[in-house]
Amino acid sequence: MKAYVVRDEQRYEDYCTIVFAETRGQARQIAQSTDACEDSEFTDIRALRMPELDKHYRGKPEMEWSDMKDRVAMVRYAGMRCSYEVDNPGCEDCEAKKWCDRYDMKQEGKE
Repeated sequence: MKAYVVRDEQRYEDYCTIVFAETRGQARQIAQSTDACEDSEFTDIRALRMPELDKHYRGKPEMEWSDMKDRVAMVRYAGMRCSYEVDNPGCEDCEAKKWCDRYDMKQEGKE
């Protein structure tokens, strides 16, 4: 299975998820059942290949932010991070902080 980062750029510029599919079209279709694209039109969904995440496929169509192994991979290889809407994301306890831009900004006092 191939990994794709999917998002609806018409509505959510920074909100995305990682799905697994054989083709870009299948990734866009799967995306429609995710939180990131649940109300999106098929034609508004952008799916970009993320080959660095192919090896993280474990039989599920979507990576889960709440699964720490998935989170580390998404932060490390796709540059994802917690939403700015999260008041206290728990950065100190997060296993992905080593690769997280948001954690770096917090440490530097820029957030």
